[in-house]
Amino acid sequence: MFRNIVGVENGRQIVVMDSMSQIERSDRDRIVVAASNGGQESGRMAIATGCALAVLNDAGIGKDNAGIIGIVRMGDSGLAGVAVSHDSAEISNGMDMWHNGTVSYVNEPAAAAGIRVGDNVRTCVSAFAVRFPVGPMSASESSS
Repeated sequence: MFRNIVGVENGRQIVVMDSMSQIERSDRDRIVVAASNGGQESGRMAIATGCALAVLNDAGIGKDNAGIIGIVRMGDSGLAGVAVSHDSAEISNGMDMWHNGTVSYVNEPAAAAGIRVGDNVRTCVSAFAVRFPVGPMSASESSS
């Protein structure tokens, strides 16, 4: 399975992976593009890791919003998250999401960052990174 840091935008690393099961503690504060569905478990993993933004696949959304419910929960926790239309990018193919994904759902923190439905993934990542760049560490962070 593919997992790689594909770039840095305003100091924030962008990691693309084929499955949210590949997320790591080191992804804290990174932008994560994972080709998993945006369901409950993917949302839980994003929240637990503390990534800055998670981009997931909507998997057709499905009954009771099952394909995006994790992204909804991320928003309830203050974490920015978006879904990419399953018609624009293949589930389980992170690089297809990165190159071809079109945003189909945006939670409230992501909308506050300027991300909109219809954006492509690269545009949404740039908008987020411009609004929330990685800043210098505070004195308390640098002493730990």
